[in-house]
Amino acid sequence: MIDSYLSVCEEAARAAGKILVEMLGATSIRHKKNPRDLVTEADVAAQKIIESMVIGAFPDHRFLGEEGNPTPLSQNTNSEFCWIVDPLDGTTNFVHGVPAFGPSIALTQGTNVLCGVFYNPMTDEFFSAAQGQGAFLNGKRIQTSTWQTLEEALIAVSFPSAIREDSPDFTAFLKTVSLCQSFRRSGSTALNMSYVAAGRFDSTWAYACHPWDIAAGIVLVQEAGGVVTKPDGSPYDFGEPSPVCATANEMLHQQLMSVLNER
Repeated sequence: MIDSYLSVCEEAARAAGKILVEMLGATSIRHKKNPRDLVTEADVAAQKIIESMVIGAFPDHRFLGEEGNPTPLSQNTNSEFCWIVDPLDGTTNFVHGVPAFGPSIALTQGTNVLCGVFYNPMTDEFFSAAQGQGAFLNGKRIQTSTWQTLEEALIAVSFPSAIREDSPDFTAFLKTVSLCQSFRRSGSTALNMSYVAAGRFDSTWAYACHPWDIAAGIVLVQEAGGVVTKPDGSPYDFGEPSPVCATANEMLHQQLMSVLNER
């Protein structure tokens, strides 16, 4: 059954990616909570196609998407299965034409992530993973990097849209910036976690994640051999919001936890 779930994930992500490419540079923009937190018509259109495809295939499942309440397609069900979707992770990149964005789709059973995908339609890179089956990039198996010290690590950092000097993400960055080989900021948490799974980044963290930001990334990193917890080392959850930290291996994870939790 999990192969069927993953197949629907892929079909929906590619359909949404096609919409994003078609609407690139030709969509209206509005703000959510602040002028830096953007949403576009493309976000909404991509979510609609994803929801119609996944709930069309599995009508008894629930649906949780970033762009508001679900349609009647997925209401009135108490299913333990839930599709968790960010139709366009990296909206600011999309608005500015930076080719680092795409849909992130995962299926959960309770708090267990069964499968997940992230698709960057601009590079045609499709990251996928299913529990117990490994992680893949365009059909080829991927694994996390083997770097085991912070001084060897290339780390991706996420900042909230309205960052302040006392933001936990910024505080964590200041603690680690002089200890790591280098940092990157892609503008997409889902992309960061996909790159950790592929061995391109060695770690990433974010302190203000919603479930749709991290659900697919969790199974991608874990199935590629990495470790995912909260930044304090405790198990991740899908709270609102929930922090997350993903690293390539246990040794690097323990080093990073030690630094992030220094008082």
